[in-house]
Amino acid sequence: MLLTLGVSHKTAPIDVREKLAFSQEHIPNALKALMSTVDVDEVALLSTCNRTELYCSSHAVSGSFMAQLVGWWQKYHVESFDMSPYLYTYSDEVAVSHMMRVASGLDSMVLGESQILGQLKTAFQTAHLAGGLGKRLSRLFQTSFSVAKRVRHSTQVGAHPVSVAYAAVSLARQIFTDLSKATVMLIGAGENIELTLTHLSARKVKEIFIVNRTFSHAQALATKYNAKALLLEEISKVLSIADIVISSITSSKPILTQAHVEQATLKSKRRPIFMVDLGVPRNIEPTIGNNEDIYLYTVDDLQGIVTENFKNRQMAAIEAEMVINEASQAYMHWVHAHEQMRTVRALRNQAEKLKNESLNIALKRLQKGENPEVVLTHFAHQLTQKLMHQPTMGLKDKNKNQEKIELVKELFSIEYEE
Repeated sequence: MLLTLGVSHKTAPIDVREKLAFSQEHIPNALKALMSTVDVDEVALLSTCNRTELYCSSHAVSGSFMAQLVGWWQKYHVESFDMSPYLYTYSDEVAVSHMMRVASGLDSMVLGESQILGQLKTAFQTAHLAGGLGKRLSRLFQTSFSVAKRVRHSTQVGAHPVSVAYAAVSLARQIFTDLSKATVMLIGAGENIELTLTHLSARKVKEIFIVNRTFSHAQALATKYNAKALLLEEISKVLSIADIVISSITSSKPILTQAHVEQATLKSKRRPIFMVDLGVPRNIEPTIGNNEDIYLYTVDDLQGIVTENFKNRQMAAIEAEMVINEASQAYMHWVHAHEQMRTVRALRNQAEKLKNESLNIALKRLQKGENPEVVLTHFAHQLTQKLMHQPTMGLKDKNKNQEKIELVKELFSIEYEE
């Protein structure tokens, strides 16, 4: 049976998710500890800021198995609080479609985001190196990666910006078709600015300046994203060379004023500047938008884009679900076919073992000179008895007896004589 056990942004607040998360460097040892403690055949572990999930394949999935799994997780973190209200479990086809949805970004906080696919690939590689993967999970991961690629290429689920930071960068791309030649100034060092940085980095922007009240915060982001950190006092200096300005900083009054623009234009030729004010209250003085060469957008201007694009993503998600449904059914068909072959092989091996046991006894009797006809008759009788013993005992079991009878009749093409 396939099983997913997890906690995510949909079921638990961040303070709970933090307690149940695993750091990447500890995951290999955690997997090995889990495999040595719980009766699991295959296992992988994904842990991000928004979710922690265990993907398992086990021949012994039951209530006791689940209790063992939850108990191990609880013990690993040495936490005394009750995890159960925040956990969810999925099995077999539901677990399969869930992983495909996760890989495709359909279960993410930001619908259709692509970062989770890379995180899932890391989980796959880590589990592989830790010896946690076998045929089932390996194929499930690979199929999920393939499905995520199909979803991204055959639907529009990831094509529309659904955060103001993404919308700001997307709008900048419409004005500056080649961002690799653009100089960007970011005002602030919070979550919106870091998210903006991730999108800008993906576009290989020429140069990025981060200005902030606290230099150490700006420096931390600058180091991470290969940018330059400055204090707010240097806004005019950077504005004189900036093509794009995006601001998101907490302030009761505007940070970037008309005076800054006038100072900047004294040092440079007039040229178009694209500005986005993500601050509430606003960070950029509204009158700056009256300048002929400055294109100023507020968070409200972008919200319309975000709302419309979120609707577009939701519509595209319906198409993506169809892709996932088809792929999950195909995967489960493979699982059932694989299980059938395993069962057939095991049945044949068991029959072969019983045949060899009876044959060895018969050969020994023949070597002793016993009557061949008697030996062969006994051999046939003994082999028949051994082959039929277990099925016969199963039919005598009162639980679901009628179902077993019908199954035996079908398997052996039995018809009762009148």
